[in-house]
Amino acid sequence: MKEDVIAVINKRVKEFIFLDASIYKYHDDGLTLALSEDFTYFHNFEIRFRNVFTVISNTSWSLETKNDFIRILENSEESCHLNLKYGVVIGNSIFQLSTDEDKVFYIIAEDIELIDNVVRYYS
Repeated sequence: MKEDVIAVINKRVKEFIFLDASIYKYHDDGLTLALSEDFTYFHNFEIRFRNVFTVISNTSWSLETKNDFIRILENSEESCHLNLKYGVVIGNSIFQLSTDEDKVFYIIAEDIELIDNVVRYYS
């Protein structure tokens, strides 16, 4: 269930003092965000969105790790506005992502998954 994945992601983010997010891959209908303490050498885990409909985001940003990083917008004025503006297809969810500068980004997609593996850039 998406809400369970969101809860695990937020819990995982809060384990860090400092964390950055970056678009890692965007291919066909899949978008992968990498989250890392140090993108020079590795990233700590990934968030994958499936059947992506719309992306309203910077390519990278820093997170405020004390707060929830991601949530699903449902039945709010903001979700209605985004639905009307982007013509969101039924079956998609609006994922709201927060930054350390109180900015918000949106990924509208069918599903979300956490890949909790470290990816090293050097062997």
